Amino acid sequence: MATPMERAPVRSGVVVTGIGAVSPAGLGRRALWEAVRTGRVTTGPVTRFDTSRHPSDRAGEVPPAALSQLDSLVPPHRSLAARFLAAAAAEAAHVAGLSDDGHRTGVFAGTVMATRPVLDHGITPEGLTPEGTDWAEPERLLDLLPQAVAFDGPVVQLASGCSVGGDAVACGADAIADGEVDVAICGGAEELSQEVFAMFTTLRALAPDVPRPFDADRLGMQPAEGAAVLVLESAAHCAARGAVPLAVLLAHGAAADAYHLTRPRPTGDALVRAIGTCLADAGRSPESVDWVCAHGTGTPASDGVEARAIASALGGPGRHRPAVSSLKGVLGHTQGAAGVLEAVVAVMALAAGHLPGNATLRDADPACAGLDLVSPSGRPASLATVLSLAFGLGGGVSALLLGAVGSDDAA
Repeated sequence: MATPMERAPVRSGVVVTGIGAVSPAGLGRRALWEAVRTGRVTTGPVTRFDTSRHPSDRAGEVPPAALSQLDSLVPPHRSLAARFLAAAAAEAAHVAGLSDDGHRTGVFAGTVMATRPVLDHGITPEGLTPEGTDWAEPERLLDLLPQAVAFDGPVVQLASGCSVGGDAVACGADAIADGEVDVAICGGAEELSQEVFAMFTTLRALAPDVPRPFDADRLGMQPAEGAAVLVLESAAHCAARGAVPLAVLLAHGAAADAYHLTRPRPTGDALVRAIGTCLADAGRSPESVDWVCAHGTGTPASDGVEARAIASALGGPGRHRPAVSSLKGVLGHTQGAAGVLEAVVAVMALAAGHLPGNATLRDADPACAGLDLVSPSGRPASLATVLSLAFGLGGGVSALLLGAVGSDDAA
């Protein structure tokens, strides 16, 4: 547990002032938090395309009622991912109290598939029709953002795999630290697609029932969709406009091991390095991390590696066992949105003083012996520091270290 002296300062550095989300739990940050807090599994049978050739028919779709509500929030668009991102950005901007009054604002958006799933509409038994072929342009993901939030600074779109959400947040934070922008709109977005289903079928990585991160009997992951946005700004800019910070971005780290196209390096070296970078840059000890929001997809290959890497970086003989849970048992794997969705949950967990649980955990993998895996129901806790992790195929890793706004610092 962090000591009072280690609570996050807000008079310098980068703070979070807005959060927004669209997820399989529904529209908005509150729907997301309620599902995570209660451990409600939101994955289920796929309704948008035929899954009969796959070993599983389950994924995390944004529910139909939420899709209907999107019509009152954002304009029509052929890409659901573009609509998700715009809706999350509008919510985050509202929470942050942003207005179009001269802020130097940039956009930093991450995705894996961008608008590529639009091409699914042209797939027929006879082949691919010409319908929608112009929608393969990745930048179409950002079409609706100008109608959701005002920005006049750099626009950066990243596609670094499933760690991309954390990478987008890191890019926005660096732009603030370098004086390029006052405000950074940092987001990730994804739409469920037939291509992703086919890829994970080929990798034999689809769970037949529910994902069970860190469970001894885990069988795979379930793809999902959604979007999330963090509004970041310099603490000075936040104070000058009278805004209220929700959390502090203490540090971020990234690494890549380039070990294998689909399998992580068994030693988890890249993850250990990214965590170490966060702790060193923030001046924090391993013991100060109150909760690790893990990547934890539920695949046999990666969860054990991640568990051992977290234990190596934060625990060890004679030291504490870090509290760890994964949200993917509740939400599925939202790919390009995952890193930011989980950062949004980290911000809410800091405010609520609640550790989300491993909702689908039954029997912990012995590889997790060095971790304090949070029980499915979660538990109350006084949280000052949260580490949010993400990694993707090819070995890319991102880590975000978020801190609570201490009462002494908020004055």
